[in-house]
Amino acid sequence: MARADGAAKRDYVRRVYVQKVAMMARVCRRIEGGEDVTEICRDPTMPARSTVMSWTVQHPELREAMEAAHALSPAVRRVHVRWSDEVAAEFLARIVDGRGLREVCAEGDMPAHCTVTRWLNERPEFARAYQAARVAQADRLFDLAWRIACETEPAEVAVARLKISTLKWRVGRLAPRKYGPWRAVAEAEAEAAAKPQVTFYARTFALTPDRKVVDVSDVVAGLDREGEGRVQAAVQAGRFVLAPNGRVAGVWDG
Repeated sequence: MARADGAAKRDYVRRVYVQKVAMMARVCRRIEGGEDVTEICRDPTMPARSTVMSWTVQHPELREAMEAAHALSPAVRRVHVRWSDEVAAEFLARIVDGRGLREVCAEGDMPAHCTVTRWLNERPEFARAYQAARVAQADRLFDLAWRIACETEPAEVAVARLKISTLKWRVGRLAPRKYGPWRAVAEAEAEAAAKPQVTFYARTFALTPDRKVVDVSDVVAGLDREGEGRVQAAVQAGRFVLAPNGRVAGVWDG
């Protein structure tokens, strides 16, 4: 059965008090991070909003914990942000600026983290734009690392090295094909493919009794040094057969 907002109705799950306390602690942590209760309860791993509200009525201590979490929230009163092209464009612009996902989602005029997650799962075009924004963010952070390196004073080298190392790790994860280990592998493969392939062939010759040089490469192919010596000795003794191409085709046993 579906609700008016299109989400599937979840079955009621009865929980004991200890489970309620643990679940409410998770809800409160997310409220302190700036998420709205309605958005939190849209997460299928969380209890429904009606369930959370009933817990706060049954247990005053849980209501007090939620009120305290609201007091610490950067968005004390947050409205649900619905999808629009303008909101999506502004969200992606803030990602490109170098901000983290949770940092952007904690801002009052932006969609909550679970809302963005749902958009990424339900809107392929938004998911592609988000990936492109992450790559653009990697470019910006790459430039930031260079600026830190150029502007660092001698006394700040240790701190700058930590920042650059962190930025390097993050850039490599955001755009692995451009800045990460995949790029190094791809470049090595491209370089190997661009190099001309050179093949060497070893040829073996022998001298006939009338002092003519003949090619015995086909006959000695696959033989060890001892076998190759026996073939050359047979040619020198005149016990050989020439092929039409002038190479030795074989030697007589006798």
